[in-house]
Amino acid sequence: MKNQTPFALCLIGGLFLLGANYTGGINTIFLVFLFLNAIPALAPIYLFINILLLILFIIAWLGGIAVILGGYLLTTSHVRTGKFIIAIASGFGLISLILTVVWVVLSFGWGGLLVLTWFVLNGVSALGLILTIIARSTARG
Repeated sequence: MKNQTPFALCLIGGLFLLGANYTGGINTIFLVFLFLNAIPALAPIYLFINILLLILFIIAWLGGIAVILGGYLLTTSHVRTGKFIIAIASGFGLISLILTVVWVVLSFGWGGLLVLTWFVLNGVSALGLILTIIARSTARG
């Protein structure tokens, strides 16, 4: 069985995400939905956009379960699909984390960033995100 280490990292990271009840990517997908549906020029393809965003929303909503499923797919011949699922489940969460850091710095300054950094470093969900990103980048196939 190939990609055993990335699968183990996804399993541990997915369990961390499940334990922390992490669904951070949902907010980012919702913001993308609002932004794209506010552009009148895209009206003819709203249905396609909304279906695509719904699929991404479901994957992000599953969070840790999607990461574990993606990690399992890394051990099969569906490595690309597994990497895609892991990227959606953890990638939107990473984007949400970056947007949160920018918002905290703009709103509260560097002192607020210090408090946020403490929360992130002590959070299980941040560790789960880091493990899944490492697993995705080390997977071969």
